[in-house]
Amino acid sequence: MRLDYVQAGDKKFRDWMRRYREELGGEPPSEAWLDKYLTAIFNEQGKHRHIWWAVDEGKRVGFAIAMLTPSHLDSLRVQGNIGEFYIYPEFRREGYGRRLATEVINFLASHGASEIHCTVLVGNVGGLRFWETMGFQLTRYHLSAVAPRLAPR
Repeated sequence: MRLDYVQAGDKKFRDWMRRYREELGGEPPSEAWLDKYLTAIFNEQGKHRHIWWAVDEGKRVGFAIAMLTPSHLDSLRVQGNIGEFYIYPEFRREGYGRRLATEVINFLASHGASEIHCTVLVGNVGGLRFWETMGFQLTRYHLSAVAPRLAPR
C-alpha cells in the first residue's frame, strides 16, 4: 500500500468524495457544497492537510485525508487527525482498510504526531469497530447543534 497525493481538480476524487458523503449522509452533497469543500481542503494540501489516494498494486482502493496540527494542550507537540477515510465498497473486508490506516498512522507519527485522533459519525458502528481494532479508544463525546435550534423552547 502506498499513499499518493491527490491533485486539486481530480474529477475521480470529486466523484468518490460525493459517493463517500452520500454513503455517510444518506444523500449526495449539493454541487455548491462539494465545490466549496474541495476548494477549502485543497488550499491546505501539503501544509498541514494531506489528501491521498490509497494505491495497492497499481490500483486505487480508497482515499484518506489527515491533518497535523499543534496540540491544544501543548503547542510544542503535534497531534494527528484522520478526518476522512474511505475504502471503495468492492475492496472492503480484504485488509485494505487496515493497510491504509497503518500507512496514514505511520505518516502522522513520522511527522511528529504524539497522539492521533479520528472521527466516526454516529451510527457508523462498522467504522467505530474498525478504529477500535486499530488501537483507538473512545475518549470523548462531541456534540453538535444548528445554532437556531439551541434557543430555549
